[in-house]
Amino acid sequence: MNDNVKKEFEQMRKQLECFRDMHRTFANIAGQVSQEQKDDRICSQFRKMTGAEETTLFLMNRKTGRFQFRAAAGKGARKYDGGFLQPVGDEPAVPQGPVFEAGHSKTVTIQTKNKVHDFCDKFIMAVPISASSGTTYGVFLCEYDRACAIDESDAEQINCFLNYVALFYESFYEIQTLREKARSLELLYDIGNKLSNIRDEDQLLEAMLQSVIKYIPVDRCSLMIIDEKKYLRIKKAIGIRDVDIAKIKVPLGMGIAGHVAMGTRPLLVKDISTEEHLMSMVQHKNNFRTNSLLIVPLVSQGEVIGVINVSNRKDGLPFSEDDMELLSKIGSEIAAVLQRSYLALQLKKTRELDGDIRRFSV
Repeated sequence: MNDNVKKEFEQMRKQLECFRDMHRTFANIAGQVSQEQKDDRICSQFRKMTGAEETTLFLMNRKTGRFQFRAAAGKGARKYDGGFLQPVGDEPAVPQGPVFEAGHSKTVTIQTKNKVHDFCDKFIMAVPISASSGTTYGVFLCEYDRACAIDESDAEQINCFLNYVALFYESFYEIQTLREKARSLELLYDIGNKLSNIRDEDQLLEAMLQSVIKYIPVDRCSLMIIDEKKYLRIKKAIGIRDVDIAKIKVPLGMGIAGHVAMGTRPLLVKDISTEEHLMSMVQHKNNFRTNSLLIVPLVSQGEVIGVINVSNRKDGLPFSEDDMELLSKIGSEIAAVLQRSYLALQLKKTRELDGDIRRFSV
């Protein structure tokens, strides 16, 4: 056996062992209970294949549009926990090609809670996780203390691995979408059940706000209705402390809630600190500490009768269009409850007036 044949045989043996290892890896991944364990397995395997000192997995967060930290392997594992990839200047955070290498990169940073990490003293390799459709689900970020070269056989195995990973996360995102739809159906069932079984208005509104914080986990939630003098007043609230809510009244057109109540469209603010014109509307600033907020008007027969406010998701993410859709569904049911209550009150007053007229006539 000559040297060329030996070399070719050794490459084939190496590739076969790699594919066997890859098969075992994905078999182990499928057997893991939690998604976090699966992410860790994938990240560790990719680090092994690329020989990186550290490998970090970032997945696209569809609610923020950012590549958010997901898993890490290596000596500095999880130092970017909670962070996200961030481009410097006009450079893209994630390359379009299958493999992108940069020595001492100055084009990408990672933003964590209290620190910005750059790679001026590192060699990095950013590898996107992309489906055949062109959709990018995530990116592996590999760090090296010195320049790393990937040969053709390694690149072939890496691309094969990436195809498997892309299919895996494509399914992951599809499952997430189905869960969002299931959340919406569960909410509608929950609301319908409450409407059928709770007759007292105060108890019903309280129960519906509890549904809000169950299906859209938030720090604070409040229901405001418009009184006879055209002020918004808090009727029910959860999570508002150190404030006498009975004294709070917001004129229509004043404050954020007052402006929303002037129209029929909801307001979704992902980061209020970047919205100076909204910050100037904030009343009770000492008690208003929020990053993200969502306000939905309560509309009955084409007329706004109040608003429902939520602020600060407990998971730290901004509110999304899915959250707005869910809150709008709850708002529609709350508006119907308030309208029925109003009609019942008007009917009672009419009967009382009719009785007074009959007694006066006699």
